[in-house]
Amino acid sequence: MIRLRTVLAFAASGALALSVLSWASARTHVQGRYGGVLTIGLAGNPTSLDPTLSSSFVSLEIYRSICERLYDFDAKSQYFPELAAALPTISTDKLTYTIPLRQGVQFNDGTPLNAQAVVTSLERMMTLPGSSRASDFGPIDTITAPGPYTVVIHLSSRYTPLLQILATNDSIVMSPAQLAKLGDNFGTDPICVGPFMFDNWVPGDTVTVIKSPYYYDKYAVHLDKIVFKVETDPAAAVAALESGDIQVLDSVSLPLVPTVQERGDLHMIKGGGFSWSGIHINIGNKNGIGNLPYTNVGTPLASSPLLRQAFEEAIDRNDLNRVVYGGLATPGCTPFGPGTPLYDPTVKCTPYNPRGARALVAKSGFPNPTIHLLATSSDSVLAQFIQAEEAAVGIKVVIDPAAANQAATGNFDTVLAVRVGGTPDASRSMYWYVATDGSRNSSGYSNPRLDLILANSRKATSLKALKVLYHAAEEILIADRPIIVLCHNPAYAAVSTGVSGVEFLGDGQIRANFAQYR
Repeated sequence: MIRLRTVLAFAASGALALSVLSWASARTHVQGRYGGVLTIGLAGNPTSLDPTLSSSFVSLEIYRSICERLYDFDAKSQYFPELAAALPTISTDKLTYTIPLRQGVQFNDGTPLNAQAVVTSLERMMTLPGSSRASDFGPIDTITAPGPYTVVIHLSSRYTPLLQILATNDSIVMSPAQLAKLGDNFGTDPICVGPFMFDNWVPGDTVTVIKSPYYYDKYAVHLDKIVFKVETDPAAAVAALESGDIQVLDSVSLPLVPTVQERGDLHMIKGGGFSWSGIHINIGNKNGIGNLPYTNVGTPLASSPLLRQAFEEAIDRNDLNRVVYGGLATPGCTPFGPGTPLYDPTVKCTPYNPRGARALVAKSGFPNPTIHLLATSSDSVLAQFIQAEEAAVGIKVVIDPAAANQAATGNFDTVLAVRVGGTPDASRSMYWYVATDGSRNSSGYSNPRLDLILANSRKATSLKALKVLYHAAEEILIADRPIIVLCHNPAYAAVSTGVSGVEFLGDGQIRANFAQYR
């Protein structure tokens, strides 16, 4: 058996060297003021509070306060044991991972954390219908609990991204007692291990969590309560921050960054770097994600590769960056942006070519196409920019308000996807969205050659091998266009200078579990 004791562990799935931290070094205990309510503005609306089912970015931020994982990572993508007591012991054939658990830990209902609870949660992530995480667990054969504080994961084949996946929400451990009580309705009253516990949810407005009396490190928690408040209008969100109605804003719209930076009573934090924004095109999602086989939906964009090419050629990424993002984003056409380990400058993007786009529309068989684009209110400026660009080449775009989980059901032509990815695990940044069995393949896209490449990427053990595989994958995506990546967005959060301890993590999410008022 090989015990991972190294200071640096190569994460082949993200092609990134991630420093391993001890649990103690990951959390700094600071003497300070206890008490108070912190209000955090969310740039989106949580769709669910069930960690197995939810895929919304803001839901994941809420989970960080109430649902701890086996492992986690910080702003520098350094990962550390959280509910696990140490990194896994990995067998020499790389097919068995043995995970020791922390002892003396309680869920926020007072029941004990043990190995069987971990098995129950991971199996639910794997098998629950509609799970947004099921495709992450493909090579896992069995998960067992040979002892009260020992979990063993047996793989059917080598799976390099596993440790990174266990440092995401995939390894959230839920209370078995609450799962037994609520079943599929767990999201109405989620109970996990966390510094805070769920209190109430007013859909479309707020989610409130309160300090847990059960938390194993409760003296590191200073706040009495955190209120997550939906603020989908970017300008209104900044105004609420400036007035003090909220003390933290999880995402500052890029054009408003200079306005926030000018204020002396606000502190700006830059994070992320792994996320991308683009357009998902519904090619084969008739009956919802995971309902295979995917078959062509017959819409103009799904039916005509030429029209999809025209749709992309109509969009000037440089102008989009200037108009929509104030020049702060980076135009791009693949899930891996500059500065990330798998960025490949040899991959050539489809150039902006409105004249060519008009000719392609004429050849497509759909001379006057109308395309519906789902977009949230917070993404309205980007949607309107795309609408104007497409109109210039003869494609009419109708902007429709996006309803919760609408893209997952297949009820759409195209949908804006903003701040997608946001994790050091490269496998998830692509596999989730374009593999046939990807848990978030809202495009209903299926390409056996791409599936084989992505499957091999999950076994690769060197950066060189990953780059070769992902180069081939990116070339297929650019040709088929189930997704049109537009740019890579830096993430900015803003915090009142009266608050300390708010972290901006490597996945672009904020964590305020150990924040306090000065």
